[in-house]
Amino acid sequence: MNISPNVLLLLIAGFAFIIPLLSGRIGVPAVVGEILCGIFLGMLGVSITGEGQIIIDFLANFGLIFLMFLVGLELDFSGTEVYGIKPFIIGFFVFCITIAISAYLVLEVEVFGTGYGLFAAMLLSSSAVGVTVPAIRELGLVKSDYGQTILVSAFIADFATVLLITIYTLYLKKGLTMEMSLIALVFVLFFVIYYMGKLAIWYYPERLSAWFKSDQPSEIGVRASFALLLVFVALAEISNVEAILGAFLAGVMLSLLFRGGTVLEQKLFGIGYGFLIPIFFINVGMHFDVWALASGGIYLLPKLLLVALAVKIVPSLLFILRHPVKESVAAGILLSSRLSLIIAMAAIGLELNLIDKTMESAIILLALITSITCPTIFRRMHVAAGEASIVPARA
Repeated sequence: MNISPNVLLLLIAGFAFIIPLLSGRIGVPAVVGEILCGIFLGMLGVSITGEGQIIIDFLANFGLIFLMFLVGLELDFSGTEVYGIKPFIIGFFVFCITIAISAYLVLEVEVFGTGYGLFAAMLLSSSAVGVTVPAIRELGLVKSDYGQTILVSAFIADFATVLLITIYTLYLKKGLTMEMSLIALVFVLFFVIYYMGKLAIWYYPERLSAWFKSDQPSEIGVRASFALLLVFVALAEISNVEAILGAFLAGVMLSLLFRGGTVLEQKLFGIGYGFLIPIFFINVGMHFDVWALASGGIYLLPKLLLVALAVKIVPSLLFILRHPVKESVAAGILLSSRLSLIIAMAAIGLELNLIDKTMESAIILLALITSITCPTIFRRMHVAAGEASIVPARA
């Protein structure tokens, strides 16, 4: 059933309005509903061709870029001053052990069989900040040492995964060339803009604070945010690295400079999750290959689930250094949630022929399952322990 892009956008807008209402009632992330709606449209045979497909693909790709921008914006570094660097040290070692176990199972044990290399191992090393943050906030753990350690571990996993996949894909495209040093240029520019921004905030605090006012008529804050996003995306493109790295760094930059600018954050999240990002996820669902899942992906899923849990729960036992065993296992279960990032990375891997349709379909199903079950198990473990009471961290 071939339709015009405007009609498809109307359908997407309708789903984007209805899905959060329904998902809130049944307690699942809205992203899950968006992907399922996309699958439903695909099974109905809804499609577009020609220039219409180009328009939808552009909006979906920009939705992916904006998603990575918002993932970076979700990183909160304000807890460093209160809790020190210990959560970062634990989070760093948790990720190192995670990637090591994941690489061993995928490359040495070949748990998924041959044909899935290091890229698949890196995919499974990711977490889901967008799922972790609401679960931690719901239980009132954000201000606790335990909650901060989980959040930092999720942030490090997402950041490191994006960086490693960017380096890996560039290596596959170009090999060990001088062009790989251009990634360092992206980070150099990041720190240059960061310090320039800090100086601007120091010298012009009142002028910049106007960006966060809700009645700002020209929306300078939103315009500046988009400009910052596109600067880093363009720099990433010039450097021949994935645009998502530039988008992610732009979000981190905004988080570092203007953390606490809730009005601007709400506007950006409204633009992203209200319009652009649903297009990406519904488009992912429409291109979901049900036959690939039925023919092979469904058989990969049990192994994928076991590996996805193992590579997070085992490293999270490091939490025992500061917290009880039950809380450490619960942290590993919550960190096993995957959603936005792994789906976005899978789409890139499929485009670069690093994974096939079978693996992509299994990964999408993995994301749907873990994003629903893992936070639920985490909540129940804490409620059973006594209404989310946290034992003080060990010295």
